[in-house]
Amino acid sequence: MRIRLLAFAGLLCSELFGNIENVEFLASDVQKNGDIITAKGNVLLYSQNYLASADSAKYDQKSNIIELFGNVSLMRGQYETSRSEYAKIDLATNEMSFTNSFVMDKKKEIWLQSDESCNSDEKISVTNSIVSSCNVSDPDWHIGFSSGELNKQSKFLHLYNPVFYVKNTPVMYLPYFGFSTDKTRRTGLLTPQLSYNGDEGLVYLQPIYIAEYNEWDLEFDPQIRTNRGLGLYSTFRFADSPYSNGYIRGGIFEERSKYKQKENLKNKQHSGIELGYDRDRLVSYLIDGDFKEGLWLEFVNLNDIDYLNLRGRDEGNHDSLVQSKLNYFITTDNHYLGLYAKYYIDTAKIGTRYGNDDTLQEIPKIQYHSFFNTFIVPNLTYSFDFKYHNYTREIGASANQYEIDIPLGLQFGLFDDYVNLYISENLYASHVDYNNAKYYDGSGFYDNNYDDLINHYHRILLENDMARAFSNFYHTLNFKFDYIKPGYNNGDINEKLLKYYLIKDGVNYNPSNLALFEDNFIDRASNIYTTERLGFEGSQFFYNSHGQKILRHSIKQSYDFDNDDMESLENRLNLYYGNFDFANKIEYSYIDHDLSKIQTGALYNGNKIGLRLWHTYDKNYRDGDAYDQENYLSSDVTLKLPFNYELFAGIDYDLKKDYTKMWQSGIHYKRKCWDYSLIYKEDIEPKNTSAGLESKKSQGVYLYFSFYPLGEVGYDFSIEQEKEALN
Repeated sequence: MRIRLLAFAGLLCSELFGNIENVEFLASDVQKNGDIITAKGNVLLYSQNYLASADSAKYDQKSNIIELFGNVSLMRGQYETSRSEYAKIDLATNEMSFTNSFVMDKKKEIWLQSDESCNSDEKISVTNSIVSSCNVSDPDWHIGFSSGELNKQSKFLHLYNPVFYVKNTPVMYLPYFGFSTDKTRRTGLLTPQLSYNGDEGLVYLQPIYIAEYNEWDLEFDPQIRTNRGLGLYSTFRFADSPYSNGYIRGGIFEERSKYKQKENLKNKQHSGIELGYDRDRLVSYLIDGDFKEGLWLEFVNLNDIDYLNLRGRDEGNHDSLVQSKLNYFITTDNHYLGLYAKYYIDTAKIGTRYGNDDTLQEIPKIQYHSFFNTFIVPNLTYSFDFKYHNYTREIGASANQYEIDIPLGLQFGLFDDYVNLYISENLYASHVDYNNAKYYDGSGFYDNNYDDLINHYHRILLENDMARAFSNFYHTLNFKFDYIKPGYNNGDINEKLLKYYLIKDGVNYNPSNLALFEDNFIDRASNIYTTERLGFEGSQFFYNSHGQKILRHSIKQSYDFDNDDMESLENRLNLYYGNFDFANKIEYSYIDHDLSKIQTGALYNGNKIGLRLWHTYDKNYRDGDAYDQENYLSSDVTLKLPFNYELFAGIDYDLKKDYTKMWQSGIHYKRKCWDYSLIYKEDIEPKNTSAGLESKKSQGVYLYFSFYPLGEVGYDFSIEQEKEALN
């Protein structure tokens, strides 16, 4: 009997709703009284848009409204589900209203619980509600609010009179709060950056993002530093073809007069403009051929280094020498052509007498290379390399340099090709035309108009690459002997040039005054090709039966026959065992009879604990005396605790100067819907500013929160800062 009632109810309601929407209405007991149809027991309502169940239901044929009562469950679309005590559905408008409802969007992983709500194709409106993305029964965080609206088209949630709770503890109230629930690229406000600094005061950066088209987007980054000033940066990003993309960025920051005077800054305004462009195809549109090409442009123009330092809260330290560059190459299997340019702005010179005019630029550099190939017979090989450099500047020596490098050799396989023998004759030549260059020869200085260098050398290269599988491991072995014998050599390139304009401007000349000289900027052949020497390189790898690497070992050693010197020995060892890695690199100087470099590190990454320990020792010698020594230790450890907590700590210690460069410790908590980090950190670091290079010591507590899908909020408080100028 019940089956017949179900079938009858379904047929009846399908006919009744046919002119509005294809809806079926099933129940154990269905009755009709005039325009009102009532259903009780296992009520099921479904259409192409939604599926609903309830204890009972009522349908008004005249108004086309369905009411559902008791334990109402509704699924709308692929991701939206809700539960309520009461629901009303308007079949004409497709609007739904609920009482004591719970709504979840599975795709956005966010839920709403409210006293009353209204759901349409465009939006969800709620009153007296809470929202969260955490566990429903006991959320780690939630927001309670008097009313709100989720726009389904813009995917933006508006909350009025929200109160933020951590567990059941209120922590913040706002008259309004809104955030996007959309994971896709779209227009809106990005996560703000908020911090407090002892010198700059409250720092607030609010990115504004515009992304109306797939081909471009625009970002505005206004900022305020209450004790320092105001700034605005902007970035325009674009993709003008499937093979290219680029950006244009610019900005300006206005200092407060009091801050500029206190910090002795060079400029009251910091401004700049940047351009970047990357393209994989350029002339390939015009000509056919099997080749690859690439273009990269990076341009920066600024009035001082603080333009870069102020772009963001954690922008970091920038080198005072700012580089712009252009790289373009086109290559086939046999030929390569490259065009390069480098332009530098030395921000440390801004405001000085000569400014950036004596900074050397390389505009352009052109390279042609013919790859390793055979000639006449299969064993006869050659390659060819040509380079042109244009070194230019407004003040000081400049030059044009031309270089060629030609190896011509014979290649043989020995012992069934286990060993490869390569014998070659090699020619390197360089010609340099100088402008405004002077050179000191011990008795006086003279004009240096050109330098020529020809270097011919013989080379014998013997190498092998072997591998063998054993019962429990796999072993590979590679070694190389490289013998070089100088042939015809003529000419030289001066190592030092005189800063002639200092003499011209009346600076007292003294040959012992090293400040009057500069290193010659010209490329020159490596000394490994100008002396008779024998070099050895060897490496081996061990793998276990599962193909996992367990050991890597390499060694490098050379002997200089002309100077009767054993050059530095380099030895490297890496061990891999489960979650444990060990690395060691040693360089020993036979000339100085001392270890010149030691790097040792250990890494362990287990299920509960992670550990990294690294030590670096580096010593350089000049005229038998050690100088520029580095000896420091760095380490960090993480410990995973129950309930999603993690403790971490780290330290960088300078053993030579006996002081701690940096140390930090903290705790990290992570759940699916939120995480936070609480960190205490002490740091001493050099930083380039428009006032010069400073040593900055800071001690601070840093607190970072991330609430999904709201975003990340960061807070740091600088306890102490001491600044000291570095000369």
